[in-house]
Amino acid sequence: MLLDILLGVLTLLPVPGGGERRRARKLTAAVEAGQVVSFEGSAIGDRPYCRPTIGFLSASRSTLAVAPTEEPGLNRRPVPLVHLELVRVRERAKTDPAAVRRSWQVAECRDRGEPVLFACSPAYMPLLTATLREQVATG
Repeated sequence: MLLDILLGVLTLLPVPGGGERRRARKLTAAVEAGQVVSFEGSAIGDRPYCRPTIGFLSASRSTLAVAPTEEPGLNRRPVPLVHLELVRVRERAKTDPAAVRRSWQVAECRDRGEPVLFACSPAYMPLLTATLREQVATG
């Protein structure tokens, strides 16, 4: 009886990152259906679309944009994917700016030779890299 109660309580406790992974799966399905999705992230570098703060990345199979809020269209800055080259994905480094949360991963890219960092949760990194790779394959 006590074991049943304990197991019942344990199933109600949140699993760290569980909600984020569930949301990432839903967003992935939406992208596969041709929709644009938004998730928390940042773009850091010396390009017009970069912002030195944490904001949102909006991605689809063929587009990427940076915005201060999750609302579509509100001050979004499109990323010219045709000029972007994905170099590697890595864990956050101590030298990364504050716009990269400690638990995030970083996609190091080059935009016409200039370094650009895209950062987001590891749960959303596959969405970001799929957008970058899809453009390389079709662009």
